[in-house]
Amino acid sequence: MLNRITPLLALVALALPGPGAAQAPLQRDLTDRVVAVVGDSTVLETEVYVQAEQLALADSTLPRPTDPQYPTFFRQILDSQVDKLLVIQAAAKDTLIKVDEATIDQQIADYIDNLARQFGGQPALQQALRNEMGVTIAEFREMRRNEARQQQIVQLYMANQMRTARSVELTEDELLQRFQEVQGQLQQRPRSITLRQVVIRPLASDSAKEAARAEIDSLRVRAENGEDFAELARAYSDDLGTASSGGDLGWFRRGDMVAEFEDVAFALGPGRMGIAESPFGFHLIKVERTRGRSEVQARHILKIPGVSASDIDTARGVARQVLARARAGEDMKALSAEYGDESEPDSLTVSMADIANLPPSYGQLRNAGMGDVVGPLEYQGGAGTANDLRLSVVKIIGVREAGAYTFEDVRPALAEQLQNMKKQDRILEKLRADTYIDIRM
Repeated sequence: MLNRITPLLALVALALPGPGAAQAPLQRDLTDRVVAVVGDSTVLETEVYVQAEQLALADSTLPRPTDPQYPTFFRQILDSQVDKLLVIQAAAKDTLIKVDEATIDQQIADYIDNLARQFGGQPALQQALRNEMGVTIAEFREMRRNEARQQQIVQLYMANQMRTARSVELTEDELLQRFQEVQGQLQQRPRSITLRQVVIRPLASDSAKEAARAEIDSLRVRAENGEDFAELARAYSDDLGTASSGGDLGWFRRGDMVAEFEDVAFALGPGRMGIAESPFGFHLIKVERTRGRSEVQARHILKIPGVSASDIDTARGVARQVLARARAGEDMKALSAEYGDESEPDSLTVSMADIANLPPSYGQLRNAGMGDVVGPLEYQGGAGTANDLRLSVVKIIGVREAGAYTFEDVRPALAEQLQNMKKQDRILEKLRADTYIDIRM
């Protein structure tokens, strides 16, 4: 049996051939009959046919209606459509699934603009759409928007389900078989290095922590005395991602936040406030609503203890000590346990090309050889503030030249991929068992 053409989480987007590409009709004489019933929805033969034509336009190796393999290909597309409907119907019952309409609107606007440029302008695109699909730009935009919306619903639902799905046991034979299936598609393995590192982070002083805690206590009093929590968050929260929305975190479940935050949030009832200390700082949390014990809707105000110039100088001194001890031969894992920031990885394997994805200071590693100790490498975290400064001491513990990928090279990625595929299949099997399905072929 052939594998599914496309995974459920990567539903194929509608595509048109570019100017000058081989043209193929997207319509034929079909009786628009129902080929599947899924719950309270139906799948029409023309819907499956159009999807198959769109795939074939993007990949000329796929079967055409006159090919002997086409019935199997058609059934694969039908099965994919059935799976999509199963997920969309299940997602409609999940109150945490919220489509980001603004993002979809922007994506579709960008897509139409890019497509128009490829065809040489809106009039040419309109003509191509009329010739190929018999639709206007407005109709095509709405088609794409509906598809993008469905795709986002599928992705959100499956991500939620996969997060709590039980692990599936994999055999070595399954992994080897998967490796043989993908081996011919693998490109040349690039040169790579393996490193160990000790990442030092400047720590706020006790007095700075006390000041941040005092500010949170003061904000709590103001909120308890009737000041609007959302306005206080906008004015005082150090969480730049949520301050503008009044500290709104939306609905979340266990595992979505750091443990220290969740322990307080899930212990509070609606309308109650509490304070949590996490690795990020001090949080004033206000729970808006709850759904049983599994879901919470809350706002928060974050105060991050300030890191002073003196704190940074102290961290730089520690980094220089770590560098000297590493060059003297001390064990990097032991140094990381003594000085390292636990939130940062203590080891990495990275290709030469991927060094560009690391902070700029890591560029020094391109010229490093086996056994070299480099640093301290300074870089900023995402917020770009003094609190996010990092200082890393790096030792090269392995160098691997370019060559063909081996099974062991890709084993972790294969295991993750198979694990996800099996979890996804298990989720879909349960949905199929709970839903009326009638395939009429």
